[in-house]
Amino acid sequence: MRRQTCRLSTAIASAAVLATWWLAGPCQAAPQISVPKPLTLSWTKDQIKLHGAKYIVDALSNQDRYEELLKHIDAGEADWVALAPELAPGTDAAAAEELAISLALGLPKNPAAVLSVLDPQIEPLAPERVCGVPFIEDTVKDIPGYIRRSQSALQRVQDVRLATRKTECLDGLNEAAKNIQVDRQK
Repeated sequence: MRRQTCRLSTAIASAAVLATWWLAGPCQAAPQISVPKPLTLSWTKDQIKLHGAKYIVDALSNQDRYEELLKHIDAGEADWVALAPELAPGTDAAAAEELAISLALGLPKNPAAVLSVLDPQIEPLAPERVCGVPFIEDTVKDIPGYIRRSQSALQRVQDVRLATRKTECLDGLNEAAKNIQVDRQK
C-alpha cells in the first residue's frame, strides 16, 4: 500500500511539473533567432518591437553579436544611439555597463545624439554614468585626451533642448578630470 501511494505521489508530481512546463509556453531564456549579417538598424528596431528589448539583447549576446550593435553606438551613429533607451530595459548588469561605455565612446563623435538619450532615471543612460568616464581597464588609452575631446564636442552643441544634459555631462567630465589629477598625484 505504501509503495502504491509513493508511486501515485510521484506520478502526480511528474504530471504537475509537465503541466506547469507546458502552460508556461516557450522559454525565452536563450533566444535563437536568425540575425542578419551585417546587423541592420531596421531589423534591430523590428525585433525590439516584436520580441522586446531583453529578448533581443539576450539573442545578440548569445550569438556574440551584441558588440556589433555597440560598435555603431561607439561610432556615434545617430540612429543607433537613438536605440539606447529602447535597449536599456533589456540589459543585465554587464550589458548595461557595455551600453553606457558605448554611449561614452560615442559622446565626442556625436554629442547631440548622446545627450538626447541620456536619462537620469535609467541606469545605463544616466548622465553621471555616461559622462563620468565609465571605461573599464584600457578601453580608452588617453583618458585626459578623451575628456578634452568630449568637452570640446559638447561646447559645440547649441540645441537649447539639450542645455541641461549638456551641463550635467560637462560637470561629469570635469569631475572625472579632477579625479584623474588626484590619482596622478598619489
